[in-house]
Amino acid sequence: MKNLIIAKKYAKALFNLALGEGKVDQYGEELDALAKLMQEMPDLSDALRNPLYPEAARKSLFFSVAENAGMSPILKSFVNLLIERGRVQHLSEIAEYYHRLIDEHANIARAQVKAAVELEEPVLEEIAKTLEKMTGKKVVVEFQQDPDLIGGVLAKIGDLVLDGSVRRQLLNFKETMKKGGLG
Repeated sequence: MKNLIIAKKYAKALFNLALGEGKVDQYGEELDALAKLMQEMPDLSDALRNPLYPEAARKSLFFSVAENAGMSPILKSFVNLLIERGRVQHLSEIAEYYHRLIDEHANIARAQVKAAVELEEPVLEEIAKTLEKMTGKKVVVEFQQDPDLIGGVLAKIGDLVLDGSVRRQLLNFKETMKKGGLG
């Protein structure tokens, strides 16, 4: 829970700076690139996060990486602040929440849609249109095949869950049978 609070705080601060400068997407891309680099290079991540290394050495390492990557001055300062405050280990959560803020600002909702079989693009578009009517937001569908559903579709958008899967229907039927004394 504390990690989410930290991530929100820093992501909101960066997002507000980005809005003011009109660089919301640029900062998001730079944040993603650094988070990805730290994930792909655990030694770099450890060197930036580990308090056993002197802060000056961690900052120096980061600035050389940032220079090679062509990182913007604001993002350099932002990550420098994360290093100073011992928060750089939360970079991936900050990046994730930053993208939620981008979506919120653009009135976009992301829907996770699962089905037992691969769904064609027209079907996914129809699901998106239906969810857009329900939420009043532009919906981006992220599809995942899940054979455990047996059939039907499961859609989750924020806290809203629409479960039209055969698996759910069978579970509901089972519960009805138990309550009716037939199970």
